[in-house]
Amino acid sequence: MRDDLYKLEGIVRIPDNKKAEFNRYILQILDVCGIRKTERTELDGRTITVVRRPSPDGQGIVNFDYSIFEKKKRETAAYNTNTCELIVPDRGYAEFGVVMNMIMVMQEAYSAGHCYFMCKDGACPVEAYAVLIRSVLGVELEFSNRAKLWDMLLYLKNTERYQDITSEMVWRAYPFDFCDFIEEQFIAAFDIDSPKLTVPEEPFKGEKADIKDAPQAKLKYYVYQIMLEAIEKGEKESLDIFLRELLDADIQKRQELAESSQYGLIAETSLYVLPSVIVRAYALTLQHDFWDVWKKMGITGYSEIITKERTAGSVHDKEDKKYLSFYKAIQRDNEDEFIEFWEDGNLRFSDNMKERLADWKKHFRETRLEEDFRMEPFLAQIVIDLKQDWGCRLTDQEFITEFMEHREDDDYKRALLFYRELMDQDTRYFPELTRKQAIQWVLRNNRDRFEFTAMSAFQSLLINHRHRYEILGF
Repeated sequence: MRDDLYKLEGIVRIPDNKKAEFNRYILQILDVCGIRKTERTELDGRTITVVRRPSPDGQGIVNFDYSIFEKKKRETAAYNTNTCELIVPDRGYAEFGVVMNMIMVMQEAYSAGHCYFMCKDGACPVEAYAVLIRSVLGVELEFSNRAKLWDMLLYLKNTERYQDITSEMVWRAYPFDFCDFIEEQFIAAFDIDSPKLTVPEEPFKGEKADIKDAPQAKLKYYVYQIMLEAIEKGEKESLDIFLRELLDADIQKRQELAESSQYGLIAETSLYVLPSVIVRAYALTLQHDFWDVWKKMGITGYSEIITKERTAGSVHDKEDKKYLSFYKAIQRDNEDEFIEFWEDGNLRFSDNMKERLADWKKHFRETRLEEDFRMEPFLAQIVIDLKQDWGCRLTDQEFITEFMEHREDDDYKRALLFYRELMDQDTRYFPELTRKQAIQWVLRNNRDRFEFTAMSAFQSLLINHRHRYEILGF
C-alpha cells in the first residue's frame, strides 16, 4: 500500500507568533489520540517494552512510533517544534494514519503561504478533519490559503506532480464551513477548463468608470468582447504584446495603462479581476486551451487587485457547527478504550463496560493481600503477560513508575492482585492445564473480544486517578 497517498504540497511555514500555540495543539493531538513512543525499561531484571507520551527532547524534536488503538509499532516518526515540520516514514492508513492527517491539516491551516493537504494527485478535502479537530481540541480552523481558489490552482498547476489538476478538482475540496468565500478568486478559477464562455443574460455595457462596480461574472464576457473585436480588426500582435506587459504589471503600472493604452478598458478591468479572467478571454478568442495560452505567454501573473468591501462576519460565527468524536473517526462503537482520557463528562461506554466498572467497584475490596507479595516481580509478570498472552496494548511507563513508587502501599498491591484475577479468571475451568497452556491453547482464541479490551481498560483506570478513586477507592 502506498505510504505517500497523503502528503503536503508546499512549505510548512508557521508564523513565529503562532508557533507556541501550534506546538501545544500538536502535542495535545498526539496525547489524546493515543500516539506514543516506545522505549525499553528494566523491571525485575527483565527488559520490557513500554510506551510514554511523546514530548520534545533537548533539541525540540518529538519522536513517536506507536498508537495505543492500533497496537502496532511503526518506524519512528518525528515532529520538529522549531520548524513545525512532520516526518513520518511509516504512517499506514489506520489509527496512526488518521492522526498524522490531522496534524497535516493543522499545518495547512496555520501555514503562511502555499501549503496544501493532498490525496493521490489532487487536493484532499479537509472539512471532516477540521470537524474532528474542533471536537478533539476545541479549535476553530480557518483555511485562508485554500479560500484563494485561483492562487491554489495556479500553484499546484505549476508543480510537476499536479499538472493535470483542474479547477473543478480544486473546487471539490473547497472547505465552505472553514473559510470565507472570495468571489474574485472563485471567478478567476471557475470554468477555465471549459471550451465555452457563459454569456450573461444582461451583459455589461457600462462606461469605463462603471467597471469597478460591475459583477465579476459579467466582466469575463466584457473583456472577451473587447478582445474579439480587436482580433477581428487584425490587432492580434499588438494585443498580445500589450497583454504580456499588463499581466505581469503591478497595480500602479496597470492604472497607468488604463489611462494611456489603446486597450485601456482591458487594463481598467485588470484592476478588479485576477489575470486568469483576462487570459481566459484571450484563449477563447484564439480558440486555444487556457493553460496552453497561459504557458506560452510566459507570465507569472499579477496578484494585487482592488476588491469590493465584504460584509462583516466570520466562518466561525456559524451556529450549526458539526462535531465528530475521535472514537467514531477510528471506527469504534464506543469509548471503552478511552478510560485513561476520562475526565469530567461521561464517556460513551458499552453496556459491557458499564457492567464491568460496576463489578470492579463492588469486588475490588474483596481481594485479599498476600503476606509474601513482592511488587516488582509481580508487576513485571503482569506487564509481560498482557502483551504476550493477551495481545493487549503496550503498558504505559507511567503505570510502572507509579506502582514501583508505591510498592509498599496495600492499595497498590491489592490492585495488582485484582488485575491478575481478571487476567486469569477463566483458567480455573481447565485444572488439568497449566495457566500458560490454558491461555495459549484455549482461551486466547475463544475468549470474548471484550475481555481483551477490559484488560487494557483496567490498566488505563489505574493511571486515571480521579476515576480510580471513584471506582476503586484509592
